[in-house]
Amino acid sequence: MKTLPPISIDGKTRLVVKSEAVTPETIDDPGVQACLSYWTEKKGDAFAPKWSEFRLYELPARVLPYLLVLDVAPGPPPTFTYRYWGTGHTQYHRRDYTGKTLEDMADSWSTELLTVQYMMVLETRRPIVFLNSYDGVETPLRSLRMPLSEDGQTITHMFGYVGRTGLAESLQPLFSGTLD
Repeated sequence: MKTLPPISIDGKTRLVVKSEAVTPETIDDPGVQACLSYWTEKKGDAFAPKWSEFRLYELPARVLPYLLVLDVAPGPPPTFTYRYWGTGHTQYHRRDYTGKTLEDMADSWSTELLTVQYMMVLETRRPIVFLNSYDGVETPLRSLRMPLSEDGQTITHMFGYVGRTGLAESLQPLFSGTLD
């Protein structure tokens, strides 16, 4: 488990984030499994499916607000730009990052956490679920990250789902700028 630097909100260090990478098959989350199943079906024999063959509307409606699609521009370092930012993410982050790069995120702790996760997907070239634990939040946030490739060689996009079921109230302080 990787422990990231403490999160600072309003100049006060309050939260510590720990992120553990696990295989998606081990996660009992219907949203994770629906996205993984669709990704697996679309990829066929390739290491990853093509973004051009991905149809978000073919996924269950309940996962759509929690989906992400990123364009990956080669680096070094690579640049990650949000092509699709689900409305559930806007609700929690209180910002829509569609068309924005990862570096545009307001919270530096989010940028650091996500950079580590996205780089791990680039390195392993396979789906990974990150269990993100926050001090004071009992249930880890489940973040599925999966590669997409237009040419069958290079990761040109990433597809993600964040399982927020049962976490709405306990995560709200992270994105509202205040903590009790």
